[in-house]
Amino acid sequence: MLQYEHDYAALITDILANGADKQTRNGKTKSLFGMSLEVKGLEHYFPILQGRKMYYKGVFGELAAMLRRPTCVQDFKEWGCNYWDLWANEDGSLKIDYGNTWFDYEGFNQIAQLKENLRNNPNDRRMIINGWRPHKLQELSLPCCHYSYQFYVANGELSMVWTQRSVDVMIGLPSDIIFAAAWLIMVANEFGFVPGKVKFDFGDCHIYEEHIQGAYEYIHRVETDKPLRAPIYKLRAPKGKDFCAFEPKDIEIPLFDSLQPLSFKLKA
Repeated sequence: MLQYEHDYAALITDILANGADKQTRNGKTKSLFGMSLEVKGLEHYFPILQGRKMYYKGVFGELAAMLRRPTCVQDFKEWGCNYWDLWANEDGSLKIDYGNTWFDYEGFNQIAQLKENLRNNPNDRRMIINGWRPHKLQELSLPCCHYSYQFYVANGELSMVWTQRSVDVMIGLPSDIIFAAAWLIMVANEFGFVPGKVKFDFGDCHIYEEHIQGAYEYIHRVETDKPLRAPIYKLRAPKGKDFCAFEPKDIEIPLFDSLQPLSFKLKA
């Protein structure tokens, strides 16, 4: 297993041992605040958990949909992402800032500005995409959990700081890591950089009460893991491809080793 998976398991252990018991809008949790996680080695390896089976293709589909400004469940389903029904209206419509605000933040195109800087001024310290609009929260189907993405170039490598206010550690976080890695790899590919690292900064990191038993099982698996074939990926997208045109087939992950699935119920 890659180092980040052991770090992820350590985060789970810390929350279970030291987390505050909280009653939240959608269930009881154990929670810690102000945690972080770092994923490296993205030039060669793709950060998919191996201690449990992960269905990464749906996450690739989520990224593809968000880069096309989604407005309904069907926008996700046509890319193979099938879990957004939980937040949709009866007619399937969605109002989310994910993706949409990246391209239109009060009339400003953040993606276009990011591209301009990466192309002409990669040392800029303002390469930030922000999805948090506090005055719009009540209008949204789901306010952004991850909401800020800062890009950084040094020595030919492109890295990202990913900021997230609310982290469902057992279900959401492993998928968020896949999402972030795919996004960084595609941006690096468009502008000729090597993908570097993603540093995740978290607010409320929580494990739902219903997920605790599965969390202990996952930790046991990681602590007693045997050598597993790592997830090495192949970038199928042509060099310079517009990252906004990302398709799940652009990143191929050949066979790799993972343990059996663990079931965690998604919380709305």
